[in-house]
Amino acid sequence: MTTYIVTLRFEHPAWDEINGIPYEIDAESKRDAIKSARRKAERDGHIGAGAMTGRTWFKAEAQV
Repeated sequence: MTTYIVTLRFEHPAWDEINGIPYEIDAESKRDAIKSARRKAERDGHIGAGAMTGRTWFKAEAQV
């Protein structure tokens, strides 16, 4: 397992989302880390049907 910092960024960020929303995820690959972060972001209400944010991007980086 590797610890990844997955950053969620928005097309139209609010003032407190300009640097993105970081999630610290333990996963076996970047793909798995992004999938886990997406589920957490949906639970938190940052993305999904109720969130009016436009496009979103996830970027996973292994923590050293």
